[in-house]
Amino acid sequence: MNNTVKIETKDFEFNIKSKIGCYIIHGFSSSTYETKELAEFLGAQGYRSLTRNLPGHGTTVEECNTVKYQDWLSFTEKDLAVLSNSCDKIVVIGMSMGGVIALHLASLFPVTCVISAAAVFHFRDHKKLKYLNFILCHLFPIRPKIKSYPKKIKASLIFHGYEQYPMIALNEFMKMNKVVFQELKKIKCPLLLLSSNIDQTSMPINIEIIKNNVQSNVKIVKNYNYATHNIFVKSKDQMMVFNDIKIFLENHIS
Repeated sequence: MNNTVKIETKDFEFNIKSKIGCYIIHGFSSSTYETKELAEFLGAQGYRSLTRNLPGHGTTVEECNTVKYQDWLSFTEKDLAVLSNSCDKIVVIGMSMGGVIALHLASLFPVTCVISAAAVFHFRDHKKLKYLNFILCHLFPIRPKIKSYPKKIKASLIFHGYEQYPMIALNEFMKMNKVVFQELKKIKCPLLLLSSNIDQTSMPINIEIIKNNVQSNVKIVKNYNYATHNIFVKSKDQMMVFNDIKIFLENHIS
């Protein structure tokens, strides 16, 4: 069984002269591979776009397992502060764990709007992960991703980032979710939520968790039939996703 692995070690920034900044955050155990095309698209639309590999990402699974969730939050907070110094308006965009971090940043900074795609607060096998991984992650710190998927789709899987899950880092992700969940009530800016109907990772309940806890007056949800959990990468829906983001930004950046 040969599964394709997509990973990127570089950071990307486009259209640095624009005064409207879009900070784009990739997902857990992934890399800027899944965000660079969106960053390039937004740069071409006149926005300054920045996407960087989070600590422990774009490197090795072992390194990822050494990172604390506070490192991810601190890293992105510093990035956004730097971007804010040279931009008049800021948008935060995140995918999967990046979607959770984007919400954290929106609770902390006066961002113009926030886009959260396939965010994961509630996991598939949530109870098992919550109660068992906390104990077992130090005994079994690495788990092949392919073991987490139904047999019928295993042969066709494309892995973005590492082929294995860093289980200690996953425990940090779950700790971070508890913190960010408590911050959702602070979010008041316009919010766009993106999800895929065939996502095997982010369950539909995640949309409801976010919608029911933020204070935003504008809460828009877009669903797609062909995009996977890695919602920004190439698929039949990619340009629809990008255009929905473009329209949302045009409508809420005045």
